[in-house]
Amino acid sequence: MNRTAAGTAPSDTPPNDTSTATRPTDVLIVGGGLAGLAAAEALTRTQPALRVTLLESKRQLGGRAGSFADPSSGTTVDYCQHAAMGCCTNLLDLIQRCGLSQCFRRYRELTFLHPQSPPSRFAPNRFLPPPLHLAGTLHAQRYLRPAQRIQILRGLWQLMRSRDDKLRATTAARWLSEHGQDAETLKAFWDVILVSALGERTDRVAMSAARKVLIDGFAAARGASDVLIPTAPLSHVFGDRMRDHLSSRGVVIRQGETVRRINADRTVVTGESQLRPDHVICAVPWHRVADLFSDWPAAQRARLPDLETVSNFPTSPITGLHLWFDKPITDLDHAVMVGTVSQWMFRAPFSSAPLESANGDRTNVQRTGDDIQPSSPGGQPTSGHYVQIVISGCSDVGSGSIESLLEVVLSELRHAFPDARQARLLSHRRVTDPNSVFSITPAVEAARPSSRTDVPWLHLAGDWTATGWPATMEGAVISGRKAVESLLGGIDDSPPAALVRPGLPRRWLARRLIRQS
Repeated sequence: MNRTAAGTAPSDTPPNDTSTATRPTDVLIVGGGLAGLAAAEALTRTQPALRVTLLESKRQLGGRAGSFADPSSGTTVDYCQHAAMGCCTNLLDLIQRCGLSQCFRRYRELTFLHPQSPPSRFAPNRFLPPPLHLAGTLHAQRYLRPAQRIQILRGLWQLMRSRDDKLRATTAARWLSEHGQDAETLKAFWDVILVSALGERTDRVAMSAARKVLIDGFAAARGASDVLIPTAPLSHVFGDRMRDHLSSRGVVIRQGETVRRINADRTVVTGESQLRPDHVICAVPWHRVADLFSDWPAAQRARLPDLETVSNFPTSPITGLHLWFDKPITDLDHAVMVGTVSQWMFRAPFSSAPLESANGDRTNVQRTGDDIQPSSPGGQPTSGHYVQIVISGCSDVGSGSIESLLEVVLSELRHAFPDARQARLLSHRRVTDPNSVFSITPAVEAARPSSRTDVPWLHLAGDWTATGWPATMEGAVISGRKAVESLLGGIDDSPPAALVRPGLPRRWLARRLIRQS
């Protein structure tokens, strides 16, 4: 068991021990993904007298935002490329508070690549007020016909004038079709934005989630659509740097310790010990949460949200196709690919040379991946020029033939980037997480539980809780902070300070044109 010693963990307290007046309040966080990390940061910042322990079953913190060491190339890369947006105020606040801002690079422009059109630049106007700052970006998308641009502008206007609560019961594809968007425009524009952001097809996602992306992420404020990309592997950013920050603030972090059960008497059973904290923040993935409470008697289980429904939320896979070439294929750091199987191309700046995490660990791939096929003699590491292709919402991409996928993607890259025609593929790996995101259907949106439960000592965190955001890093951070708000409300008679930061401020024109959710 890997333990990061800082402070004192909850002891093996007998279940009937109630002597809490003479000791600090113990808080146990179950799960070391972004939700659990955000909860730990908020607790130590607002209530430094609390004793906080975080348990993570894996050897690496960060949850789905993690990395693996590829033995063929000798590099450490993320399972799948993560990116934040300027509208992610809570994630960016957490990054800043933990001293990690230098680990992300901000881009104010995007490049859209279509196989039948020249590259299109997406750059909001710096002088026009939102939402007018987006008007020119549509005209700059050269793969769109004039009639399609008019359709899109009308659709955006109708969406700005719609309330979020009127959109939760319908899918994005249905709403867009009912509001004048034809199938070709849906595929060429709306799908490009929404499938990448939500990880699911538009005929499945709730329109309320789509509105969150399109309005908060693009239309409502300047800088909302900025893209922030890590400049180091996430295992270093969240697994090392954020861990070190939390440890320095007194959080006891136990990695490689799996929680088996959270009992109704407040005992928490792991594979190695039994703990009895005063409060528990359960921050595990949605598909694991019900199993932790399976031993609760029926009468007490009635006080919990419907966790069986949560555990059965439908999921959507995301595939990262990792490619190493013998020479660079493009100068672009990233590009949105339209009309192709490939959806995003990332040329990560840290992946052209071998890189380990700060503590020297090289972790194994824990997702569903294909065997590496190195071209170097004896399979020795061949550091090359790294490119990742990300494909969301396509289950057949992750389960079909890797050879067929490679053939298609390489053909698309050679068409988009002339330098790729002379580049030789050194090695590759496909990594697909079948549980990358929960599918935010209208039914799922209605079933997401609050962080606060009817059990005073139990608080829920995870992007699957009712955060107002889809399955994103921002949603995970919000959920951790909401769980802490719930906890602090239970130990102090005075209302706790709001920990969740509001979205980006809207200027006068956006406030007049965009209806509040």
